[in-house]
Amino acid sequence: MIIFLYGQDSYRISQKLKEIVFGYRTKNPSGFNLVHFDLSDGKIEDFFEAIKSSSFIPEKKLIIAKGVFSIKNQSEPILKFLKTQNKISEENIILVITHFDDSLKNKLFEHLTKKPNQFQNFKPLKDYEIKDWAKRFLNSFDIELTGEALNFLISNCGRDLWRLDSEIRKLADFSAQGGSPEGGKIKVVSKSQVEELTIPDREHNIFELTDALLQKNKIKALKALHKAIDNGEKPTELLGLLAWQARNLLRFKMGAKPASLKLHPFVLGKLQESEKTFSMEELNAFLSKIIDLDLAFKTTDINTKTALSLLISEI
Repeated sequence: MIIFLYGQDSYRISQKLKEIVFGYRTKNPSGFNLVHFDLSDGKIEDFFEAIKSSSFIPEKKLIIAKGVFSIKNQSEPILKFLKTQNKISEENIILVITHFDDSLKNKLFEHLTKKPNQFQNFKPLKDYEIKDWAKRFLNSFDIELTGEALNFLISNCGRDLWRLDSEIRKLADFSAQGGSPEGGKIKVVSKSQVEELTIPDREHNIFELTDALLQKNKIKALKALHKAIDNGEKPTELLGLLAWQARNLLRFKMGAKPASLKLHPFVLGKLQESEKTFSMEELNAFLSKIIDLDLAFKTTDINTKTALSLLISEI
């Protein structure tokens, strides 16, 4: 069986994938035959071998593959291979392929979107669908927003379901701290409470950038950088923000006491998670590049967006 999940809504694709994995684990508790592949690294032979090989445990295989379309000329050998695998058609294997786009229409894509394969296009939700989705998700935590509070939350988060998920969970934590609803009653959250707890759009854009930097996730960091600049953030200020984050991490790695850093507990927690991501040498080299770039910003006509992109691509 082949299940193809594709489209622009990466959040709902990820949720559907979790649902599939949960159902599989319920019937196959060992989890031994559950395998993940990221084919953006170009190593497809292991993927082929996982499908062809037999298992010592008499359970169905669940193979999850992403990045199938990420490398040029990779689709053709994958298509040729899938057409020869009877194990998949006989349902001894469940192969789930995810693709966060719906614009690519090559032969592999066409093959995956034909019966007997199961396939679903996750298009971005419309405004009224986002509101309905948010209400259902809020109700799953036994909380409800007033009409103006819900409108404020959605206008602040836009169509980003990942962010809406994060903000709603934060509201649920806030609600739980005030005590569990009595008798199954729904707790109502006001607009003022949402305004107090929700990260403003500008701060969220900047947080995305610094968080991606700490994870050393170049793709995510570049997307956050371009989004921040497109939303009006000044490249010079973003450069200073990157320097501030790198210095904090360097001080933390050098043994500075958390209290001396005078950081918000959430920011400090992110530093602790990222301590092993960067070496001291890498941080010093990164800060040196920032100093050079800051001088270039002030003394030359350098393209600031391009220069910042190159800086991040080198982390």
